[in-house]
Amino acid sequence: MDTGTGTASGADFRIFSDRSASDLEAFEWNSTMDLLACLTAAPDSTMSIYRLLSEDQSPKLLSEKITGVGTTLAWSPCGRRLVVGDRLGGITMFDGETGSVLHSRRSHSAPVAAFCWMDGKYMVEEPAWSRMLPPLLTVPSAPSNMYAETQSRDEEWTSNFTILASIDEAGQLILAAGGTFPLQATDLNEEETFQHLRSRGPMAIELSTDLRCLAVLLGPGGKSIRSPENPHVRTPLPQTPNQGNSPQGWSASGRSLAVAVLDVRKFAMRRKELAQCSSMVERFCAVASYTQQAVDTLATVWKSAASGFINKIRAMTDCIQAYAGAGSCTISSRDSVQSELLFTLCTGNPSDAMHAFLTRQTTPQQLSRIEKTLMQALDYVNLVTCSRLQVAVQHLLAILQELKAYANWIRFSSIGLDLGLLEELELRVMKFSGLTEQLLIDSSHARRFARTLFHLLLYQAQKLTEGNEATGTPSSRVDTASCSAPNPSDVEGFLARQQSLELHEVTMRIGNRTKSSPPPAVAGSSGEGLEDPEASLASQVAELVALSGGLGQRICQAMARQSAPLLCESLAAPPPWCCVSSPELRAVASADAASWVPSPRGLGRPIIHMVWEDLSTDKGHGVKETLPEQLLLLWCGGDPPEAHGLGSFSCLHLARIHLPIGRFGNSIQPTLQLAKLKANSIGTGHFTLCRSYDASHVAVLILDETEPQPSAAVCLVDITDIEFRSPGTSENGLVPPVPLTDIGELPPEAVRRSAPLPESYLWASAMRVMSQRGVCSIYSWRARRLLTLDMEAGDDEMEDAD
Repeated sequence: MDTGTGTASGADFRIFSDRSASDLEAFEWNSTMDLLACLTAAPDSTMSIYRLLSEDQSPKLLSEKITGVGTTLAWSPCGRRLVVGDRLGGITMFDGETGSVLHSRRSHSAPVAAFCWMDGKYMVEEPAWSRMLPPLLTVPSAPSNMYAETQSRDEEWTSNFTILASIDEAGQLILAAGGTFPLQATDLNEEETFQHLRSRGPMAIELSTDLRCLAVLLGPGGKSIRSPENPHVRTPLPQTPNQGNSPQGWSASGRSLAVAVLDVRKFAMRRKELAQCSSMVERFCAVASYTQQAVDTLATVWKSAASGFINKIRAMTDCIQAYAGAGSCTISSRDSVQSELLFTLCTGNPSDAMHAFLTRQTTPQQLSRIEKTLMQALDYVNLVTCSRLQVAVQHLLAILQELKAYANWIRFSSIGLDLGLLEELELRVMKFSGLTEQLLIDSSHARRFARTLFHLLLYQAQKLTEGNEATGTPSSRVDTASCSAPNPSDVEGFLARQQSLELHEVTMRIGNRTKSSPPPAVAGSSGEGLEDPEASLASQVAELVALSGGLGQRICQAMARQSAPLLCESLAAPPPWCCVSSPELRAVASADAASWVPSPRGLGRPIIHMVWEDLSTDKGHGVKETLPEQLLLLWCGGDPPEAHGLGSFSCLHLARIHLPIGRFGNSIQPTLQLAKLKANSIGTGHFTLCRSYDASHVAVLILDETEPQPSAAVCLVDITDIEFRSPGTSENGLVPPVPLTDIGELPPEAVRRSAPLPESYLWASAMRVMSQRGVCSIYSWRARRLLTLDMEAGDDEMEDAD
């Protein structure tokens, strides 16, 4: 981005920067820091963070490529995290400082259309017992570094409970705790109240600050949807007639949009329970996933480390079978090998088959290396089992005890926490714990057998090597002094062994995520139930992970049952460009609208900004009164000339919808108030973009077509004194007009104006504001420019700028 700044005498706020910009799909200001997140459109699709309120000529802080082509983004309430939705339905959470991926999940089946991230206003405290548990350590990737016990990076416990609302183009709505744990999933198409809106694609979503209501803005009928498989092709949705019950005075003509509101008050009533339950369930799922990864790593490392030993045993088996001849068909492979080993152990001299194997197919050096590798692998199995898997079991049981204590309270069971499922999970964890103990026993038996076997083989191989040296055949020697002789107990266990010579009991006890193939004939079986799929750690932990997902599903189902549609209203919102006299601007806007070029790039589409107004009043002594919910909607739309007997111009339309929330399930009667604001009385000024700035101010972009040179400027308008009126029927049966206020009629202090913007912003296509930072950014897609205004510049700053 290149930059340029400018001010003009008499302007109330200055242009801080005017930079070149990429083809943006979305951009949003951080609410706590001077950071602007930008998401470029396909095919580049990159998320970048800029520090624009700086004189730095290179303000880009980081840039990350988005998988799946990004569609929208949102900052967390704390300002430290950023979520990006993509066309495959995935949601990825980034660290706003480092750009690292904190969480990624494909939550939707269609492209993500909009986000809203709200502070749940509840602090989640980490339980004291969690600090007393041993840490979950990173699982070593090889026996050679198994003592590098680096603590694994756990997900940070979010001290503040937040809710991320996301909706896709197919109408699926998901509310997730902290942006990672789904609490509710609702399909708007399945709601009977919203059936007539199935042809409308979602454009925006807003969750009320008290978490009681959720508003969804739906686009004009017939909107098409991107295909996740081919994001450049749009498939039209079926057309359905508009059967909305619009309040009197709301015209359904023109480019109508719709606002749907859901009652989700359970999030407000049970925010404490949801915060505690979601954090525990999410932690349980994370530990279960860690355990599964540990078992997978253990299986991979063991298979790799033991492969040399297994191949050598099979070579010995083949050699013995070759010497045995056809007469040994009635004797199993394991029995014939066991007989040869016992003969060699008892007589102290190898048979012809063993002699051939020790002289032709192996060397003392090979046997020594294989022994060392196998013993390291068995040590690795013991270490991972004791310090990773059994520690994970402690974590899982502690979390389950906490959740079971919650489930005994009715307010937790009302959000879907199921005691029966928790008890089933506890049984699974206990069975997994028993399998880890059995693995330690199997590993101990395997170590004793391998130690005796290698002592026997190395001893005989070394004897044969010494014989070769005596006959003049040079050969390297292996020091067998360090190889301790087997004790009588090990020899007794070796003689009585019935398990596989390939240590198949250890392999089967660990298991594999894929279905294990049956053991080869040489391996044999002890008959201890290893053929049972549930006798392996891998299969058991896979069942545990799958079952743990049911905890979240039960909560989603319970919360979905306790939400209900409140209202669905249509809004006539013709695009503002239909009133502009410039043929060039009107032609471009029509082309963009026909091609469904999405905001913030295209012109011609109606854009409504929704915001829930905070109506809490302080009654003193720390007591606050919460008034009924009030939704404010702003949009710039054209007004036909016959509406006022004036020339055609684009107004700023304002609508307030009061929602008196009563008993759950009861019908409500929303109260509607409307107002209009026009730029001037001569019809050359048009409102083209608008955005709510704070509780009483609206930022608007005014396009002035006054000859000889059209211009654009940003105004900050105080709407406190603008007249709103409830639509109704007069005594003569006519619908009274919506009050129309000229911006020039407002008090001078109610309107603050910028200097005329550069000519490229006549084509401005999007606006973003952030009152906490005191900034307003205007994006012009066709000019590829991004302008930032300092909305809070003091008098001293303005004088310095002049």
